Amino acid sequence: MTHSTALTNEPNHWCCALSDRYRFTLSADLVDWFAREIWLRDQGGEFDQPVSPSELLCETPDFIWPGFMLPDSLPLVGNRYGDWLCLRVGADNSVAEVIHWYHGGGDWMPWGATLAEAVAFDSLRSRLPGRRQYYANIAADFAQQSGPATIPGWAADHLPAAIGKLLLDESGDTDEIPGLGELMIQHDVASTAVHGESALAALDSLLRQKLEPWAARELGIQWDQDAIRWLFDNDLIQPSVLQRLADHFGCDSGDLRGQDWDVAIAHATAVVAKRDDLGWASDILGWAAERAGRPDAAIAAYRNALRCSSFADQSVRFRTHWFRESEGKFAAARLQELGADLQHDSYLRLFRESKDQGLRSRVTNYWMRIAEQAASDERWAEAYDAYYRAGWDMGCDDLEVYEELLSRLADAAERSGMVARAALAKTHLACLANRLR
Repeated sequence: MTHSTALTNEPNHWCCALSDRYRFTLSADLVDWFAREIWLRDQGGEFDQPVSPSELLCETPDFIWPGFMLPDSLPLVGNRYGDWLCLRVGADNSVAEVIHWYHGGGDWMPWGATLAEAVAFDSLRSRLPGRRQYYANIAADFAQQSGPATIPGWAADHLPAAIGKLLLDESGDTDEIPGLGELMIQHDVASTAVHGESALAALDSLLRQKLEPWAARELGIQWDQDAIRWLFDNDLIQPSVLQRLADHFGCDSGDLRGQDWDVAIAHATAVVAKRDDLGWASDILGWAAERAGRPDAAIAAYRNALRCSSFADQSVRFRTHWFRESEGKFAAARLQELGADLQHDSYLRLFRESKDQGLRSRVTNYWMRIAEQAASDERWAEAYDAYYRAGWDMGCDDLEVYEELLSRLADAAERSGMVARAALAKTHLACLANRLR
């Protein structure tokens, strides 16, 4: 099947063509984005490289990374070093949210319910209180641009006035804006992303800023086993080691610590109340319960975190990646430490088994068995969910496995009426076939 890319006189031609191609319903801001050709603008924040509708209408868009990107997502705006803002469709065939997809490992973060929200977060996050904590060092310089003719200026038209006026400000001011996080949360603009940044800021400290791998080596500190654990929770560091670090960095030992766990808990709680697929929030709540001496509450939180994709746990930024690789997830490691009951949790047992087959393969096969049973019972929505988890819970060792997964995912989506998800899965499958040839 081919899709028309010829221009017509209809102002919403691109919207009709894309809706036909991907079988989704566009939100008001996306209709405006395509109808007024906002994608031709290249002035904005870090993400200032929109793709054109004609590229989106290709049978195999070359910017889709099949197997690495979520199969219900479509890249729309990139930055200059490989990351993307992707549309993500829901079960009702509408665009459910916009996520930031990180090319370095396939991790993803929700950045807003709409493209306008994601653009606002991109433009304003550097003005939130606290230090920006990226996955990696920025590989290219970018200048934040705002004003009516920019991409953030377009977003202002689709957001509450209190947020919009900040995106229209052409003064060039880059200072922190007191109360910005609370303002965005109050207006529910990229609120999940803001909660995440605010939790990170609350857990930041001089120790996190100063202690780098090179300093750990100089002091004979094991980075993976000890330093990362201390960066996650500064209270885990022994007083004698803390004093050595203070002497090394030329500061008082008390100045190195400064985490506010109460604030982090508040933001994590707000996220968990809205959605259950972001492991970082439940990990924070689980550890907070451990700190408070409440093991039962910790186990409950970690069980929630365990079912979340490892690509959505933000382990590098939150510093929860001090568990052994064989343990798979921070939540799995903590559940083992806390002696959680395995008898009635077949999924958790996967993380304890010692077999020749690797953990990722065990997890993939576990979800495949559940998916196949659901498909045989014609419970197609459940089959879709299980096929999805088979590929994007912990990932697959072999890229070719995704051919079968995407094919079955598309079929289950089609049979359950999730036609937009089916169209996207088929597109990812076609892109994968192209790459494997």
